[in-house]
Order: sequence, then C-alpha cells, then structure tokens
Amino acid sequence: MERIDFRWRYQPRNELDAQLMQYIQNNQMTSKTEMLLLALRSFWLPYALLEDCSGDKEKMRRIARSAVQTLRKQAQDIVGLVGLEEAPQTIQSPKPNAVTSLPYSKTPQSNTLSLDTLRHLAGENDYDDAGLVNFL
Repeated sequence: MERIDFRWRYQPRNELDAQLMQYIQNNQMTSKTEMLLLALRSFWLPYALLEDCSGDKEKMRRIARSAVQTLRKQAQDIVGLVGLEEAPQTIQSPKPNAVTSLPYSKTPQSNTLSLDTLRHLAGENDYDDAGLVNFL
C-alpha cells in the first residue's frame, strides 16, 4: 500500500456547513478522522474501487454491501432523530435539474468525474476550496 499525505483545509461560507463543521469539531464521542472516514468510505469508496478496476469483484461487492448498510442505518437514524414518519423512497432534489445519482460506467476513462460535476454534486460551489490549491 502506498502511503499518502492528505490534508484538507475548509472555511465554511454558509451557515449549514459552519454548523456541520462545528458539530464535527466539538464531537466528544468520535474523533474527527473517524467521523469523516466513515462518511467518505460509505459514500465514495465503492466508486474509488470501481475506478481502479483491478480489484477483486467479491471484495468490491462486500464493500459495496457494507457501504449500503451503513448509509441505510444512517438514514434510519436521521428519520428517528427528527421524527419523520418514514424514510422517503426517492430523493427529492433541492434544486431543479440537480443530479441525484452519480454517472458511472465500467470503463475507467468514462468513470472519472470532472471537477465541475463534483462541484455541482457538492452544492454549486457553496464551499471554499481555495486551501486545496497546494494539494491538487
């Protein structure tokens, strides 16, 4: 395994992101690293493995099942947290024409998302990524 040094500096530009970062920063139950890695692994790891295309298919399925299970558990927790009657079966897009699923294919070249697509998916540039310039 190749070791990499990954650094991320983020200064929220909107109130919701500021609340989220404050929650992560002040959480006493779980470390920031654990919180962020759980979310990133559950949401993005299957895509990273698919892009690699050299991995074991059964391992990929196992990891994908685990990610789905984690995301379903999180959805159930959120439903209970705010007292929703039941989890929605479909995701309602907050913006017209917003993308609700990631485009992918099984070929590595077409599986790579553009930076503009990722920015769109992350909320139409409602974040400050200026601190990432040295890491891209």
